[in-house]
Amino acid sequence: MKSVFPAIAATFLCVPAALSAPDPASFRDAEIVPAPGEYVVLISEKTAARADWKAAADEFVARYAGTLVRWDGNDADAARDALRRLQPRYVAVVAAPEEIDRVLIASLHRISREMNDDVYGDFLWGVVTGKNGEEAAKQLAKDEPLMLERAIGTTNFDQGRFRRSFFVTDWSPRQFVETENFLSSEKKFAEPGAEMAEMFAARWEKIRPQFVISASHATEFNLEMPFGEGLIFSAGGNFHVAKKSLLPEFAEQLKTPKTLPEFAREKNLATFPKTPDEKIWIAAGNCLFGDMFRTADSMAGTAISAQNVRQLVGYTVPSWFGEIGWGTNDKFFNGHQTTSVGQAWFFATQLLLNGLPENAARIPVPLTATDMSGITFEATVDLLRENGVALTRENVGRVYDRDVVAFYGDPLFRARFSPDALSVPPWDCRVATEGDAQIFAVRGARGNAVKKDFCLWFPRRFDATKTLKIEGAAIVPEPTILTENFVVFRDLELAAGETLTLTVPVKK
Repeated sequence: MKSVFPAIAATFLCVPAALSAPDPASFRDAEIVPAPGEYVVLISEKTAARADWKAAADEFVARYAGTLVRWDGNDADAARDALRRLQPRYVAVVAAPEEIDRVLIASLHRISREMNDDVYGDFLWGVVTGKNGEEAAKQLAKDEPLMLERAIGTTNFDQGRFRRSFFVTDWSPRQFVETENFLSSEKKFAEPGAEMAEMFAARWEKIRPQFVISASHATEFNLEMPFGEGLIFSAGGNFHVAKKSLLPEFAEQLKTPKTLPEFAREKNLATFPKTPDEKIWIAAGNCLFGDMFRTADSMAGTAISAQNVRQLVGYTVPSWFGEIGWGTNDKFFNGHQTTSVGQAWFFATQLLLNGLPENAARIPVPLTATDMSGITFEATVDLLRENGVALTRENVGRVYDRDVVAFYGDPLFRARFSPDALSVPPWDCRVATEGDAQIFAVRGARGNAVKKDFCLWFPRRFDATKTLKIEGAAIVPEPTILTENFVVFRDLELAAGETLTLTVPVKK
């Protein structure tokens, strides 16, 4: 769907056949290397006064030739104004767990859209945290991308991407599927009497996952196995395993989360295995998993510090519409070879905004930080009604989803699928430089025909005073969204062997 409100008043030229192109040997993967000053580290005055946290922030600044911005931690307008002056493309918000709740996440979403007059995000951002500053610093991107060879989940995923994997299905109770050498086994059922949460923990230890995707019921402090077959919960800096029979008692205990460590001791519950491998976690279909709830003992906090999770995506409220959660997973698996999890989350959010009327895209949704839900369906409906927005399922769901999915980690941390995978992302995108322009060559991976969304974050800003040239395809598409930072084509269709070329003038 083409946007009902333009991002920028830019021009683009659609040409059916390619007019010229650089030498094919000059094209390379479209990796992101920020220019000096494009990366900003935002930290509260309170947290900057703590030596370990200030050291973490300084590491990010040094790595990216960035700028440190201090704020009071409460005045979102002041933070927005400081960022407007700097016009960053990447923002790391370094924050202690006790500063992080759904209100902060929503504020950051809104700030990211307020660098100019359109409704779209203007920079990639992430919240960098941990149980202390040393743990937070570990989220800094490495020189080489994390290669995702092993995966685990509580919902299905494309196992052809992973050398070894396991997931508990949400199709039938007690069902699971495993993979060896990228090949899935038949669906199996657990033996009578086997505990699914214990099986999940055992496979976690055996597989040592680098990619985790989860669905099914969850809160800030627990993740259930599908169909209520046991759970894992966070307490005292670790995950713990609870059998299905303990779910009623756990539900009562959850009313006072601070007592969960005592509950784990009293019940002599097994500690969930820690594995040293760096991980990506997309909590695509979980309620509340992404809400830090102002404590390092939350599921998100424990995943980051105890399980070496470097990027985590999750809802800070109960999830029902699910467009950004599942959209992040879709855009990561169905992007191009250098699409990062941070970009996937960003593009899922922008496409949601593109599906809203402009007044609905800007409605401020009030959230509460102190209860375990924070937002209600009824409150969202009331806001839309008051602002004259049609009460369709899509409008209600998208406004509800818009500001409530958290992204933790360095926005420039890179994770890639194994080069040996049987299944690959659908798009191949490479870039070359010619004069003051970047030229992108887009085709179906392995030369296949493709019809899917194509999303591209420009490594350098597009000069919107000039013309973006689109050429090469038999049917040349118009962009669904075009800003100085990115372009999106909804349902881009290319025939086998066809290459779309984008010539993007670079802003100086």
